[in-house]
Amino acid sequence: MAYARVLNMEFKSGEDLEIFMGKWKNWFPENMPAALSRTICRTAENAFLLMATYENEVTATQAKEKVEQFFKTQANHIHDIIDFHGPVME
Repeated sequence: MAYARVLNMEFKSGEDLEIFMGKWKNWFPENMPAALSRTICRTAENAFLLMATYENEVTATQAKEKVEQFFKTQANHIHDIIDFHGPVME
């Protein structure tokens, strides 16, 4: 069953969001498990929602563990993260 993770991320500034996104675009293709879909929607000058749908919960959990490593390296840019997750309803 498909499983999704949704992150609401708020950054310290719009500039911090841009810096983070530049690093993310270089990092995630080589480090994240394959996703069925991945969408980022900017919701404010310094915030976005990221939704990734994975084939199953195991892959989603692996993605969470990997992304947490990346987020630790970018902590100086991040103000707050809210994480939602669960099976995709069909």
